[in-house]
Amino acid sequence: MFKFRLIPFIICLMVGSIAVAQETVQKRLDAAIKAYKAGNTAEALSKLEPLAVDAPQNAEVLQWLGFVYLKEGRAADAVSPLEKASQLSPKNLDVLNNLGGAYMSTGQMGKALTVYTQAVAIQPNFFDAWYNIGNIRQQKGEDAKAIEAFKKALELKPDDPFSMNNMGAVFTKQGKHDQASPLFIKASQLRPDRASFAQNAGLSLLRLGKAKEAIPYLEKADKLDPGKTDTIAGLAQSYSATGQSEKALKMLEAVVVKTPNDPVLWYNLGVLRSRIGNTKDAISAYEKSLELRPTDTDALNNLGLAQFTVGDFSAAELSFMKLIGLLPNSADAKLNLAAAKVKTGKIGDAVGLWKDVIRANPSRADIRLSLANGLYRTGDFEGAKFHYRQLLLAKPNHAEALNGMGLLAYRANDMKGAETQFRASIASDPRFAQAYNNLAVTLERLNKKAEAVQMLKKALAIDPNYSDAKKNLDRMQSASA
Repeated sequence: MFKFRLIPFIICLMVGSIAVAQETVQKRLDAAIKAYKAGNTAEALSKLEPLAVDAPQNAEVLQWLGFVYLKEGRAADAVSPLEKASQLSPKNLDVLNNLGGAYMSTGQMGKALTVYTQAVAIQPNFFDAWYNIGNIRQQKGEDAKAIEAFKKALELKPDDPFSMNNMGAVFTKQGKHDQASPLFIKASQLRPDRASFAQNAGLSLLRLGKAKEAIPYLEKADKLDPGKTDTIAGLAQSYSATGQSEKALKMLEAVVVKTPNDPVLWYNLGVLRSRIGNTKDAISAYEKSLELRPTDTDALNNLGLAQFTVGDFSAAELSFMKLIGLLPNSADAKLNLAAAKVKTGKIGDAVGLWKDVIRANPSRADIRLSLANGLYRTGDFEGAKFHYRQLLLAKPNHAEALNGMGLLAYRANDMKGAETQFRASIASDPRFAQAYNNLAVTLERLNKKAEAVQMLKKALAIDPNYSDAKKNLDRMQSASA
């Protein structure tokens, strides 16, 4: 009997103790919440952390602890209490949202995506979850799914500038600047205080060739967050494109003094100096950019082109060789190196480069012509004939190829054949001075000197500085005197 009586008494006592504990937990939680709302997160945590130990199965306590950890920037600490809160209250959207945020902040994107997907399954109109799904998909490189998520977020909240901006970033990555630009512009209009939104709007307009429209956005971005490399570079490019080259140049030169270790600024300074014809100083800027970032292929390419422009062909050759080391499959790099090789007298090397490129690009007539001419100059006349014929199969009136076939006929002492080819070349392109000169030399061999002289005069009328034509004309006229 004693035991029977004890059992209900004990039960009553336990029930009473639980009721007291719950009431105490709530009071302690309320005190922690009050401290948080008063802006004292440290005090809130000092109350929540022991409370979570005393009430480990209380979802609300765990939820608040995780939330305050997040607010304090302690995402790693937030994960465990939020996971427990989610297990205890699996359909609590606030818990799921915060847990997803904790996962994202700790780099656990897969888990975050799972949590946010769970949230939208419970509540399809949950804006925050859709927005974060878009961000995760974007980071994972899943562009189509990211755009789909951002569109869903904007359906729920049409004026959210962050969704607009981030979706614009995905379109930009895809090269769809016409779709990105309106999103960036609207985002910047909605949040004119955000420098990044103004910068994105300006750069998107610049990519569309709308430099004039880009300037106000980029100027605003620079005012809100001065000295940003991308903003300055875009603004300088916009000024240059709208005829304000001196203003752009002064801007970049002033900025690189303040930030001399930024390779992008030096690169853009080189571009601008090249654009205004100051190639020598452009070379210095590209070299400085490459000191800071030796593997910048754009800077290497532009340096090589600038060196080629000023006639420093050996330096250009070295620059393009370095470029090919970084971009071994780049046809443009090989063609630029071939051009430098020609200038340094290494025709055989150039021929090898042209062969590499034509194998991968057999329809490139310009490369095939360079190869044919190079083969002719190195004495591979059969190889040259093959490529001239290939050009003529694709285009029977190809003036340069006809001229090449004329040179081969002349070399074989077939003067009639050479005359036919050179005349066909002139008929195809009446402004092709070389064909007139070559026809003149052929006519001389055929004892048609009077007509040969006329051909040379025509060549010089087209190109007064054509030295071979001048020499031949002087020689023929002297012989006739």
